[in-house]
Amino acid sequence: MPAVRLAIFLLTYVLIAVETIPGVRLNRPAASLLGAVAMVALGGLSPREAYAAIDLDVIVFLLGLLLISAYLELGSFFDWAAYQIVRHTRSPSTLLAALVGASGLLAALFINDTVCLVFTPVVILALRPLGLRPQPYLLAIALGSNVGSAATIIGNPQNMLIGVTSGISFARFSLMLLPAVLGALACVYGVLALVYRNELKAELRHAADGEPPALDRPLVVTVLVVFGAAVIAWLAGLSLPLVSITAGAVVIALARRDAAAAFANVEWSLLLFFASLFVVVQGVRDLPLFEELTSRAAGLLTGAPLRDAAVMTGAMTALSNLVSNVPAVLLWLPVMPRVTDAHFIWLVMAMSATFAGNLTLVASMANLIVAERAAARGVRLRFGEYFRVGLPVTALTLGWGIVTLLAMRALFA
Repeated sequence: MPAVRLAIFLLTYVLIAVETIPGVRLNRPAASLLGAVAMVALGGLSPREAYAAIDLDVIVFLLGLLLISAYLELGSFFDWAAYQIVRHTRSPSTLLAALVGASGLLAALFINDTVCLVFTPVVILALRPLGLRPQPYLLAIALGSNVGSAATIIGNPQNMLIGVTSGISFARFSLMLLPAVLGALACVYGVLALVYRNELKAELRHAADGEPPALDRPLVVTVLVVFGAAVIAWLAGLSLPLVSITAGAVVIALARRDAAAAFANVEWSLLLFFASLFVVVQGVRDLPLFEELTSRAAGLLTGAPLRDAAVMTGAMTALSNLVSNVPAVLLWLPVMPRVTDAHFIWLVMAMSATFAGNLTLVASMANLIVAERAAARGVRLRFGEYFRVGLPVTALTLGWGIVTLLAMRALFA
């Protein structure tokens, strides 16, 4: 039975990494669900063990945030924001900087996948009358949202998992990571501006035309007020999942809109992905091979901050680009109870798992969303073009992230 579980685990992560095999088309949530079912049906994991493996705090936390984002999407908030950015910029370089900054800021608050999902088609549409090639600006969305999402526990799925599991407060998490994120956003813009310096010299044909998306102002204001109250509650140290789901429920009650329309915008597949991965990892967590690997991993973290940060960053960079960043974090969970200075290592994990998602086009779900949404509108974001920017951005941001986290640790130890 251990051999069967190991085979299921490895096959699941291969499918998560490659997403497609000849004759079969599986996205990541589908691959993780198949793995979870196989762990019970073939691997001998009991249904009770499978249910117990799912961390409901993480699922509830994520659900509340997805509900808030869904209502903002229903009110056309993200469409409106993207249109305003393009409309009010008067040069390619300022447009690029605005997209990096706005994508980073919104991703820190409303989950990077949501920002990429909504920004991509609006920016492509708004760029057409300007005579600009869309690829540099799509990269700004993908890279900027990935980096910006590291600033808060609510910025991306792996941060939510780390926030709920680690017990690090919302305020401390953001305080420690904000310098890393701000510098990393500057790195993103700097690399893009250098690589595309010739294109950024072009003059805009004319300002973006057409009518802006119709903003449902009462709905958007209501949701933002509720979300602001939730942030205050998190900063005050209240329960992450309880505040999140309460905020989501309050939005449903106050929105005065058909909830079915908002529910259609919720990324239910993301919840399925998380729940299934918990079951898959539970199936192998107690196997001798994994106990040995986690023991060795824990042994590499000796309590020397610089060395530990370098080890964790290297591990997260490799794993995030092999199996994506959420599974990478899950694989390290058994190690963390044995780690010296665990809070610092959690923060390094959050930074590196997120920043490493910028290395290749397939390293994070946000990148794939941008590529797929662009392809559906006739714009191709090629692997090579992404990697030409992603490699220097990842190297610079990871290095900057280690330096700033070490400095913040020394300052607030």
